[in-house]
Amino acid sequence: MHRSITRTYLKHYANVHNGVDELMPLTGAQRRFHHARSTDPHGRAQILPVFLEFPPGLLSAHRLEQAARSVLLRHPALRGAADTAGGVPVLRIDPLPDSSIVREITAPDTERALWAALDHWPTGLGSFRVLLARDERRDLLAIGFDHLICDGESTGLVLDELMSAYHGPAHEPDSGSATALRRYREAVEQQLAREHEASGPEALEHWTARVRDAGPGLWGTGMYEPGPSASVWQHVTLSGPAVLRPFPAVLAGCHEALARTAGAAPVAYTWGGQDGAGVVGCFINTVLAHPQHDGIHESWLEDLEFIDTPFDEVVRAARACQAPWTGHLDLVLTLIDRTRRPAPVLEGEPGRFLYVSGHRAHEPVVVSALHDGEELSLRIDHDPAIVPGAAATTLADALREFLADNGQDAR
Repeated sequence: MHRSITRTYLKHYANVHNGVDELMPLTGAQRRFHHARSTDPHGRAQILPVFLEFPPGLLSAHRLEQAARSVLLRHPALRGAADTAGGVPVLRIDPLPDSSIVREITAPDTERALWAALDHWPTGLGSFRVLLARDERRDLLAIGFDHLICDGESTGLVLDELMSAYHGPAHEPDSGSATALRRYREAVEQQLAREHEASGPEALEHWTARVRDAGPGLWGTGMYEPGPSASVWQHVTLSGPAVLRPFPAVLAGCHEALARTAGAAPVAYTWGGQDGAGVVGCFINTVLAHPQHDGIHESWLEDLEFIDTPFDEVVRAARACQAPWTGHLDLVLTLIDRTRRPAPVLEGEPGRFLYVSGHRAHEPVVVSALHDGEELSLRIDHDPAIVPGAAATTLADALREFLADNGQDAR
């Protein structure tokens, strides 16, 4: 009889939980990030950043502080930190910190200073980081999210609430924080129940067939120290159904791009669910590489039918059939939708989103698709120490060409 990894994990979690409200189980997505962190020699978090530029002298650090505290009360996962209890990975929800949440930075090069502060923020100081740097030209706001807690969609939700709270009255702690904690626990428990149900014989048969002939992957299959990333940009004008639903088109484009790269690990995987929408800490995250054979379009669409199968079950399927693939990923995809969430306006002044280069590349190749109406900006971040610039450019060109040629056919 097959015992799912999720069920086994929950059994161990029950042994250490002991009714402590602040001790939460990890979803399958969070367990993967927790494992990735454990392999980092410095134990660093993977940070999702948002950078916003405003006119100089506009932002109030005091009002930002009050707004950040309001957000932390509403979304307890943002106060969470990955931990272990009795050897079991958990998420420990901390109380609101006594010290300031907003940190002001003064430096000649504000962009570099903000990235350095985000990148080297001690993991024990929380998963939500708000930094403010000023000079005579601008106020630069940087918000960092631990990827174990937050995805690209959630960053938009949190940013909306942060800006709304900035305009509103100071929010004092109240009983609403207990309601938010209960809501988060219910969402996580529902997600884990789906993951257990999605780990049955049919799903495992699908993933075994998928990974049986998988290769080990092309880049970074061994231990390496992530270095500063390099970036390649492409811009595409969308048409047809892709304007409203760009994700399937971008996903297909990533498959096509990797098909042109001999040796990429032929495995695709996606996890998540929409039932947790609006609850920070329950999210969709997609990782993939390309199966290089005929019938590819159909095969990755079938993967979406098993969207809740946790990543560790897919890796176990590979080990069971002795596939050379061990869970390494050549490419990770994220989609950030700015169509519904434009840059915020403060005191009548619109902010401007910035991309600040220089962060560590946590995977060999990361494709970030920024959707803004009919425009799609593709940023391909790669670690130049293991992924040559020519390879990243080839992927970027292939993505652009595919989306330009197939936008009308995307479904």
